[in-house]
Amino acid sequence: MSERYSIRMERLTKYYNGFLALSDFSLDVEKNRTIALLGPNGAGKTTLMKILCGLIMPTSGRATICGFDVVSERESAVSSVGAIINNPEFYPYLTPDEMLRYLGRLRGMDEKRTGGRIDQVLSMVGLEGWKNVRTEKFSMGMKQRLALAQALLHDPKVLILDEPSLGLDPRGMMEFRQIIKKLKGKKTVFLATHLISEVVQVCELVAIIDRGKLKAFDSIGGLKRRYRTLERAYLKLTEAIL
Repeated sequence: MSERYSIRMERLTKYYNGFLALSDFSLDVEKNRTIALLGPNGAGKTTLMKILCGLIMPTSGRATICGFDVVSERESAVSSVGAIINNPEFYPYLTPDEMLRYLGRLRGMDEKRTGGRIDQVLSMVGLEGWKNVRTEKFSMGMKQRLALAQALLHDPKVLILDEPSLGLDPRGMMEFRQIIKKLKGKKTVFLATHLISEVVQVCELVAIIDRGKLKAFDSIGGLKRRYRTLERAYLKLTEAIL
């Protein structure tokens, strides 16, 4: 694989009991770019993210992460990935420190490296003061912050984030955007969302998906030139009423 691309998707298709959730989806994600997968609820975003993370298999087609096939070379592919998929849940009786140490062991990290990274990632997501508090006391937004911390824990090359700002209050959303901005040019970020405001503030390129199909892939500026605004592009390409 060319080093130009961190993620490659070739004609990915996924059926669920006869329902077509993803249809002939092809997209290449360049290394160290921040790209939004923008689409309405039910468009196929989570299905695509789950395929990339090796959680489900495509019905047909192929995807690679850093050159490794997500089906036949799953372990090598996902070792380069930090992910948030669906609503994050953690063992309620564990603290963030305990949870992240456990996840570090699962990822093959040594104890010294894990301990150092825990302090770094909790500080990044604003949870340093909650390091030793059981997660049963956490709000949904705090769990989302912890989910981002675990995604960053092993310093992955690729972040795959499915609705990562879900449950965050306005301050939390602002802090999340600041974290993603700091990662620009350092990691590949593939972010699924239906929030246009989120896309405008943190992403360089936009892939619009609807009913499992890729409708457009361009820069924000390119879409604005064609449709006047990103909102109009989104509404037009997802066949909403204007």
